[in-house]
Amino acid sequence: MPKGIKYDFVVSKPHRKGQKYHHLILTDGADFEACREKVFNFFQHYQLVRYFNTHIAEEKSLSAAGHAFRDTLDQAIRKNRTILHKLTSELQDEGIQTLTDLEQTPQGYRTNMLHVITHLLDGFFGIDSYFYNLVEDSHWVSEELRATIKTSPSRYWLIAVEADFK
Repeated sequence: MPKGIKYDFVVSKPHRKGQKYHHLILTDGADFEACREKVFNFFQHYQLVRYFNTHIAEEKSLSAAGHAFRDTLDQAIRKNRTILHKLTSELQDEGIQTLTDLEQTPQGYRTNMLHVITHLLDGFFGIDSYFYNLVEDSHWVSEELRATIKTSPSRYWLIAVEADFK
């Protein structure tokens, strides 16, 4: 099988002019405007991803006080898990079965997949991140933060972001 057939998100595709990237960012603040500003500043100053255009989609953003928040949050985390699963499965299909196999892996496609996997697990935002938790710098949400969100839902938002590289 040619490399990059199964995992069709970031590793296998070059950045195309006009291609949109969509992210849901969990953040906290006094209100939507404060949360929007926090997310906008994150994208303006983050060194690992520099989009040309970043649009905050207010109509697709959700307050934790709303009924759809929890399901949308869980669905976004599942999407990250699916991305992670597809990457690890493809890495196994490429012959990486054990940690020892990594020692003999030359730089290239397989190490790029491993790099993206590591970013997802380590909490580094990347274009491969569908959901990102800006509060905890993570691709997941701790039980402690879930409890805090339940007690102060008006302070937490899922901010929808659409971005491209020009």
